Amino acid sequence: MKEMGAKRIEVTQEGSMEVYRRFLESPPAGPPVPFKKPRRELYSSKGRSVVAVVRSNSRLKGIEEAVRLVGGLGPLVNGVEGEILIKPNCNTDDPFPRDTHPDTVMAMAEGLISSGFPVKRIVLGEISGRARGLPTRQTLANLGMKRVADDLGMKMACFDEGEWVTVRPPGSRAWPNGIKIPRSVYDADKVVLAPIVRPHSTATFTISLKLAVGMLDSVGREWLHDGVNHHEKLVELNLAYSADLIVADATEMLVDRDLTPSRAAKTGIIVMGSNRVATDAICVALMKLYKAHGVSERPVLDHEQLKIGERLGLGSPRIGDIELRTANPACDEGFDDLVSAIEDELEG
Repeated sequence: MKEMGAKRIEVTQEGSMEVYRRFLESPPAGPPVPFKKPRRELYSSKGRSVVAVVRSNSRLKGIEEAVRLVGGLGPLVNGVEGEILIKPNCNTDDPFPRDTHPDTVMAMAEGLISSGFPVKRIVLGEISGRARGLPTRQTLANLGMKRVADDLGMKMACFDEGEWVTVRPPGSRAWPNGIKIPRSVYDADKVVLAPIVRPHSTATFTISLKLAVGMLDSVGREWLHDGVNHHEKLVELNLAYSADLIVADATEMLVDRDLTPSRAAKTGIIVMGSNRVATDAICVALMKLYKAHGVSERPVLDHEQLKIGERLGLGSPRIGDIELRTANPACDEGFDDLVSAIEDELEG
């Protein structure tokens, strides 16, 4: 995707690793800050996490319908005096479905604006990957994210250019020295996550729980990838901050080991909720139905990310603890069967 009015500069593995090495040799300061208790779950009903699943032929209309199903954006914006941060998945500058589609960020930002929230207090925040993503600002430009931010007038926070703080969540065991996160995430009144849905070589899948890796500096990433307690480290990152809404775009979903775009499953599905474990569980069940690599070989409830998330009190992946709200504006004849199969996968 080429950003209009701006020159596309290739982001290479060699260049990214050079930026990463400098970042590692001179890591940003991360002064300790008080731990903030998790914010209450915005979208729930009678103690159950509300998750919307929408099948649409339009990403934007699918997101709009999912917002309606969960209960609108009022709970997200009401009483917020600070900033709302939107965190996509922009690990590389490969376009969707490898990374978040800029239209997903645009749809959520426009929804906030239409709800009366000031655009100057909406922040697009990200740090790209070490292998082929840094510097983040260029990756965001190449993906069209910077164009969205500029066109709407929202802020853009490249975490590799900003301040960091260290949080010590009381439930964390895998991060004995605390977790360093961007100050803009720590200070945000609300956080919206906009993940993709695809297999991952070390984490098995990447959805909203793993999106917290995009809130780590180089020292944290080295600790995460040292081969010890990887899943515990990954999920415990979610203790360091609160997420208030997850917009998982699975309209096209990479499913094979090589993440080949031409073989992506075209599902037309948007999944939305405010609980990371519940939302990810629905997405993982969807991935299993499409035989995603590494996901379909075991029961959904046996996946480490979901089990650890449940143990840490981040949420429940079980259908009995989820209120699933669905819509099928695409009039897909197989949609009801798909929903039933997802529910069956999460029985337990």
